[in-house]
Amino acid sequence: MAPIRLALLGTGGRGQIYVDVMNRMEPGRAEWAAMVGRTPATVETFCTENNLSCPQVIGPEKLREMDDVDAVLVCTPDYAHREPAVACFEAGKHCLVEKPLATNKDDAAAICYAARDAGKILHLGFVLRYDPLAIRLRELVQSGAIGKPITAIVHEAVGWFHGSTYMRRWNRFKEMSGDMLLHKGCHTLDIINFILDSYPTRVAAMGGLDCFVPREDAADYCHECALTDECAYYADQGDAYRKRFYETAGPQVLPDAHCVFNVDKDTTDNTSLIAQFENGMRVSYTMTMVAPRGDRRLIIMGTDGELRTDMHSYKIDYLPGGDREPETIDVRPPEGWGHQHHDMALLLHFLDRIEQGDDPESGIQDAWMSGAIAFAALESMETGQFVDIKRI
Repeated sequence: MAPIRLALLGTGGRGQIYVDVMNRMEPGRAEWAAMVGRTPATVETFCTENNLSCPQVIGPEKLREMDDVDAVLVCTPDYAHREPAVACFEAGKHCLVEKPLATNKDDAAAICYAARDAGKILHLGFVLRYDPLAIRLRELVQSGAIGKPITAIVHEAVGWFHGSTYMRRWNRFKEMSGDMLLHKGCHTLDIINFILDSYPTRVAAMGGLDCFVPREDAADYCHECALTDECAYYADQGDAYRKRFYETAGPQVLPDAHCVFNVDKDTTDNTSLIAQFENGMRVSYTMTMVAPRGDRRLIIMGTDGELRTDMHSYKIDYLPGGDREPETIDVRPPEGWGHQHHDMALLLHFLDRIEQGDDPESGIQDAWMSGAIAFAALESMETGQFVDIKRI
């Protein structure tokens, strides 16, 4: 079978990750057909630094003229997914779009409708679907290990350092990220859908900004502040900070040393929601951004047992119903640094779907529902009402 011909749209940090994945992939499975960006100099520099000899294309609309591209990896910023994704679908290309699908409901719907009209695969960049722990949880729930699932408690504990980096980047503006609940929480909200094999139908939520609030005694930038000795969020921009930022946020541009309290922002830093699902499940989800250690904690309860885990230990506590003895299920962690395993598995699954002629519809619904619960929760915060969610 001939290699699948890929175009990379967006030559930033996430685009670099896909180049690294392709370098590790077995030869012959896929090949680069184009590097696409808005600025000739940026694309040229990216190709030079990565020793890429494929065509350099300026503007996603040019892909309409390229018959030698089968699929596109859309790695533009969150707020800039709609235009390139729609253009690629209209050009008859399959698309892997980075998460979240879009930062507002209208843009998300437009991408889904474009994929449906084109009959092409929409695959979203949700790497946690390939995490061995998430896969094992799904297997246990779907096999009936705890009977009929009834309810779940989920805590998205964003580590304090990771949380503070968002307040120094464009992520702190809803217009650009859709809110922290969407930008960060969409990973966990999606694996809840994945584990339960069901979609949410109704949501109520509360949330706000309670930690990173303005302080009169702090300056606007760390290097101007007299409180650096007592502030956990002080960014000295030295080697230690740069290393930690890279390991936390990936190969992105280091942000300015804004004061995380006084910088302009309109995102929430904590959210609590409850959701009803199509299969009758009720899920309680809470996100906080100042946890001592980043983690995802899940408790799933059914009519005949309970599963408890976090996505740090790779252990699942299985408590069967009645007087049966509990057990601990060890899950083998993925190999590699960060989510290298997940990145590779994500791209390989996308290629599999193309090769196998997979039905695009499931990917469309998965993509839509991963953001729909966050959009509904944000609406609920504003209105104080339950918000219904419908399939697209």
